[in-house]
Amino acid sequence: DAFCFLAGQEDNYLNLPAPLHARLDEMRAKGKPVFCEFVGPVSWIRARGTVNMVRQRMVYSSKHFEVDGLTDGDLFDGQSNDCIKFEFLESKSLPVLTYQEYICAHANVEISEEKHKEGLWALWWLDKTTLVSSIRLCNFRLARFAPSSKWKKLISAILSFLAGETVQPVFEEPVCRYQETTVTSVADTKQAVRRGLDWIINAGILKNGGANGAYEGFTNRICAQNGVHTKNKTIRADCTCEIGGALLFDAFLTQNAESKKAADALFKFTFDWFQIKDGAHQGMLRWSEDSWEDCYQDDVARAILPLLLCQHFGKEVPYLENIQETLDYLLEATGEDGMRIACSQMRNLPPDWVAELKKAGSAEPCAHFNAYYHAVLLLAYRACKKEEYLQYAERGLSTLMACYPNTRRETSETEEYCRLILPLAILYGVTGKKEHYDWLSRVTEDLAKFRHPSGGYAEWDTDYKAFCSRNHKGECALLANNGDPVADLLYSNNWLPLGFAYAYLVTGEQRFYALWKSIASFLLSAQFHSDDKLLDGAWARAFELEERENCGIPYDIGWGPYCIESGWTVGEILMGLQFMQIVEK
Repeated sequence: DAFCFLAGQEDNYLNLPAPLHARLDEMRAKGKPVFCEFVGPVSWIRARGTVNMVRQRMVYSSKHFEVDGLTDGDLFDGQSNDCIKFEFLESKSLPVLTYQEYICAHANVEISEEKHKEGLWALWWLDKTTLVSSIRLCNFRLARFAPSSKWKKLISAILSFLAGETVQPVFEEPVCRYQETTVTSVADTKQAVRRGLDWIINAGILKNGGANGAYEGFTNRICAQNGVHTKNKTIRADCTCEIGGALLFDAFLTQNAESKKAADALFKFTFDWFQIKDGAHQGMLRWSEDSWEDCYQDDVARAILPLLLCQHFGKEVPYLENIQETLDYLLEATGEDGMRIACSQMRNLPPDWVAELKKAGSAEPCAHFNAYYHAVLLLAYRACKKEEYLQYAERGLSTLMACYPNTRRETSETEEYCRLILPLAILYGVTGKKEHYDWLSRVTEDLAKFRHPSGGYAEWDTDYKAFCSRNHKGECALLANNGDPVADLLYSNNWLPLGFAYAYLVTGEQRFYALWKSIASFLLSAQFHSDDKLLDGAWARAFELEERENCGIPYDIGWGPYCIESGWTVGEILMGLQFMQIVEK
């Protein structure tokens, strides 16, 4: 009564052999419902190769295929899918889903019929009884197409078309599941922390047990052929040490010898191989193996932050001399206002320019690039009492707060506020000044404007001033329009557990404990639960606060909605959950 031609897990689209071509023509001539999924030539329509659509989105047309529960202009994401380019399409053919180059919208967009037809057709009617999918569709669950609620409605409609009657299919459970969780105490987070630590091992994040660093995590590319998530094998100093921090904290809290061994290996690797030991750039901590001469002070700060936090575990700070050498190097090119440029490169730091930077500072004060640098200067001051560290940290945070809330933003206003909580809490903890307490309170209260009932913080960017706002040609924020219910776990929410925990440590105020429990509840609810050990226990970048799943605009060149950043996301969240165990004691 109906016929499907499915490519399944073939390496390329299905090129029908002659007998099947004849069968297809026969069924179409009889007016039978036919569905061709990732099939090359269909009748006279010729296939001309494929193109990968990892950074594109599909727009739905209800005019050509009316589906209950879907609205014209709904957006669909197919992850790292290949789309067949067809020739000789006729005007009577009608597109249902078309890929669009760049859509600045979160869930739905209004586009013209002309623009819809100009896109690359992903799902379309060859005629009234033949529906063609130019993409791999049958593995939509494995490949984590998003949002899943929309895809299920569309799949159900396709099955109903083939069956000639309404079909209500039972779908297998998703690869990544989410469990709504309410945290009432630190004890409620321990299992999630354990699962996150297990992910580090199960996903093979440690290279040679940590002796050669930690991999950056997983990219945004999920293969539509088999659901395999591509690993990002870059070795970076910051990711290595953030993962090292989570393992080190586990060793302190549980006396886990394996965690201690791995953490020691990760930090030893970082200071042995990434820190320059002599010459004009002595003390510089390199960014990564593939950016060998670059130095981002924010990333350097997060590499040494876990070691400096050892003070709060009643431990001596490991590698304190190395840390001081690194901070002294950074101070050489820090302006009198406490600011540094976003990134310094060895080839671009002649002595005369260093002197100019020292005098001028930064024209664009930005928490993204500087606030954590000030945080580690303060923690280093606690450890060794070097007055210069305190002076520059206080000066730098004063510069930021003088132009707050109009700091220079990288991805969003939400991110800038989130990045300030921990540094300001540390500043108040070191100085005890009322002005610094007021800064912490002000940023905390302003951040509350973006808080969702789930406990997560939605992205927001007044006037869309962030450098990466609505940018589809490089790094891109998750936010299309203010009010979109999307949380960023790479640039924003991930900093808050440690920030709120430290604020509670230095103030003793229950409001910060309540905020920590709230963000912990959200993050535990957004943590992956999966039978796939490469995924179970991790977090991805984008979390849709209404759909309750990972979903967001995919235009970032490297860190899309489904990327899993080992250090920035998983390591930082784990440390923030773990640190409260010390604070509570």
